[in-house]
Amino acid sequence: MSAITAKSALALATGILLAATLSACVADEGGGANAGGNTSKDELQCGLATGEPATGDPIKVGAIATASGGVDFSSAPKAAAAYFDCVNENGGINGRPIDYSYQDDALDPTKTAQLAAGYAADDSVVGLVGDATFIGCDVANAEYAKADLYSITGVGVPQACFTSSNIAPVNAGPRQSAIQLLQWLEQEGKADAVFQVGLNTQGNGDWVAAGILEYAEANGINIVGTELTDPTETNWLPLIQKIKDSGATSVIIVDPGPITAAILAAVEQQDARGDIIWTCTASCYDAQFGSQIGAYWEGFVANSELQLVDADGEDNELWKSVMDAYAAGDAPRDTFSQAGFLAAKMFTTAVLELDPENITRESVSQAMLGIKNAESDLLCRPWYYGEADEHNANHSTRTAEITDGVFTKLTDCIDSGDPALASILENEQSLGLVG
Repeated sequence: MSAITAKSALALATGILLAATLSACVADEGGGANAGGNTSKDELQCGLATGEPATGDPIKVGAIATASGGVDFSSAPKAAAAYFDCVNENGGINGRPIDYSYQDDALDPTKTAQLAAGYAADDSVVGLVGDATFIGCDVANAEYAKADLYSITGVGVPQACFTSSNIAPVNAGPRQSAIQLLQWLEQEGKADAVFQVGLNTQGNGDWVAAGILEYAEANGINIVGTELTDPTETNWLPLIQKIKDSGATSVIIVDPGPITAAILAAVEQQDARGDIIWTCTASCYDAQFGSQIGAYWEGFVANSELQLVDADGEDNELWKSVMDAYAAGDAPRDTFSQAGFLAAKMFTTAVLELDPENITRESVSQAMLGIKNAESDLLCRPWYYGEADEHNANHSTRTAEITDGVFTKLTDCIDSGDPALASILENEQSLGLVG
């Protein structure tokens, strides 16, 4: 349940920086089919949608994100900030604006703990929205639990983000993303010999790899190799040889997009793709990934934890148009951005039900915990919070493949078969939640 150690975090940061020099993720700056919305700023339906700015006493909301140190997950809080700006220009929370900001933990769990303790000690902070810390859910949750402070997290990564009482991620997480790729391979008859690749990071890479092995064992799937590499690795030739020697018919990569792109570049240099089905978790689902890796990888498959960015749908259109109107042009339009937007939207909907004269940490916490059956075209199934020691409401995702350099939908929603979700599913059934 623990997050990666500070030492591992430093190594991870170094590895991602090295990989990023080979293939940096480029944000779609709008105007393309994958990014731009079609709704003008004065027609956006945010919150009360009054068209009048909120002028009352501000409501303070925060977030913690990893925005530096080698990993940048700030697209989630940036999208939350954009949506809250739109809400504030449309009546706020019954006349009161949301005062939102996020702080960078710089891939340092000690700093995460300090920031979390600061939020917990500040009674004016009523809740947290759009968090996206790569390493700090365990230490943050310890502080939140003592102070009855809750987070609708945009992006959870390590296991602790999903096994915490006061943190509920909007995204599905890397374990569900990987297992659902394995399920897709199984359904397509392409899981005869599967090789998995990930990072050797405690509470993340090992947790995901264990999930793949558990699902494979329960369903008679042959995992022919597991390679968890050091985050500082840059020589991918030994890995490529191991994959070839294993006789793999498919590969699941559970690495950040830049590292995956570096691996794929090495495969192309060796012309080693062969007949293997190459796949990657949602960390590779980015509007620009296809153009980054090039035509050699036509048909490459990735998981998408939320709706495809260029899909139709009310919330997907609202997200894109809000980003166009209120976010910087270089703010990413990706899955993590969608998650931050949706976290802010669900928070707003819940808090709008409160008496504006009685918006406190206690009342907001109850409103957040009370979120149930929150539907969105960005999700495969309704989202909920609820009092529990674990939260993984999003466990049904989509699959996409690269066609003409752009991700297109391959399959609609796939429900996870992760054996570790048994207690989550049992709790959902007892709560009468819609599946």
